[in-house]
Amino acid sequence: MRLSGLSILALALLLANAVVPARANLVTDPGFESCTAIAQSPPGWSGNAICNADNPHTGSWDAYFSGLGTVTLSQSIATAVGGTYDFSFWQRDNAGAANTFTASFGADEVLDLVSPSEGGYTLEDFAVSATASSTTIEFTSTQNGGFWNLDDVSVTQTASPVPEPASFALVALLGGGLLGIWRRRI
Repeated sequence: MRLSGLSILALALLLANAVVPARANLVTDPGFESCTAIAQSPPGWSGNAICNADNPHTGSWDAYFSGLGTVTLSQSIATAVGGTYDFSFWQRDNAGAANTFTASFGADEVLDLVSPSEGGYTLEDFAVSATASSTTIEFTSTQNGGFWNLDDVSVTQTASPVPEPASFALVALLGGGLLGIWRRRI
């Protein structure tokens, strides 16, 4: 069976679509569903925010930022230097008093809310870039008696800084096919 150059190109494009990797969430316990008790620290996270089951966005649990003073929650995730990511989460303000809520991806503060109006959950979504092989996502609230809820945190890679191995294999296959066609015509 003899393949034409157009057939090889069509096959290569078909294979390229078949090897696109799934974009997995890099956050451990993004919906806080590993929580087993109210007021415990969320497993896989650092800081002094606590597990809460009263107001989750989805599932049974959320993270709760309450009390007076500063409350934090953070997690380090593996990232690729130069890679771009989608960083999103759902936050809810129930403070009713002067308060702030910030979110950071590495050194980049992507959200800074100051005394917003109370309401339901709001989706926050940002395109970010990694500058290191490990990036810390961090949430910080400061309040005077109110509270914040956080749920459904997600970090997914949207673009790689270098081609993936499957892309190299595809280029090699296409190049080999084109070389074979060229040699037969000589």
